[in-house]
Amino acid sequence: MINVEPYLDGANNTLWHAMNQCFNINIDYSTDGCYANYRTKHDCTIYVPQNHTPDPASFTHELLHLYLPQHKIFIGGALEGMLKDQHPLNVIFDNDLYDHISNSLEHIKILPLYLNMGYSIEDFIMDYHNVKLTDSEVDNICKKYKRRIICTKYNRKAINLFIGKFFAVKADVNNNNQYDRQMSALKTLDNTLYSALEKFWNSWIEYDIEKKREPGEKDYHEMLDVLVDDLTDWSKNKKIA
Repeated sequence: MINVEPYLDGANNTLWHAMNQCFNINIDYSTDGCYANYRTKHDCTIYVPQNHTPDPASFTHELLHLYLPQHKIFIGGALEGMLKDQHPLNVIFDNDLYDHISNSLEHIKILPLYLNMGYSIEDFIMDYHNVKLTDSEVDNICKKYKRRIICTKYNRKAINLFIGKFFAVKADVNNNNQYDRQMSALKTLDNTLYSALEKFWNSWIEYDIEKKREPGEKDYHEMLDVLVDDLTDWSKNKKIA
């Protein structure tokens, strides 16, 4: 069993103990040299790199991924549950995209908590300095997005990438990375899809994860309902393969 003490630095001790009240947390070594987490209901494994100096900031990041589940918010899993039987949307959305969307939505909510604990924003994610959407990636999406022979057919992989890159940009915490030109190109390519995603993202930004809601009171499922309705309307009469 891996000793947690080297990953605690005083700033994250309270968080560690709070999460242990809600989850059975195990620490194990990762196979790829990265910090990560995997949760199933009340069981969670936090993966840490072997033969590396323990990094409390990275460990805290993984702990914070339990913050939304602690507050009974499972937005990524709920989206997957709503779309898995919705054709042709279930052709576009795969497990990697669901995980990416969930990760992006969680990041934007846990970042303020991370910063309030005294950690540096540059340590929040490993690829902090990486550009999340390049001109060449936009060009690739545009070239493959749809083709017309007898009728217009849409490329599911290009749509998948469109959606994934949208969330990657929105969740980029590095304000030095500017994407006005690239996002404008995506919006021009498919304004209806872009607008549906943006409406959902803005609703999530405004959503108060700390508010205690009464049984039956509207919660994050409402914005998911709107997103699924918008995506369903967008996909009507489209041949996607």
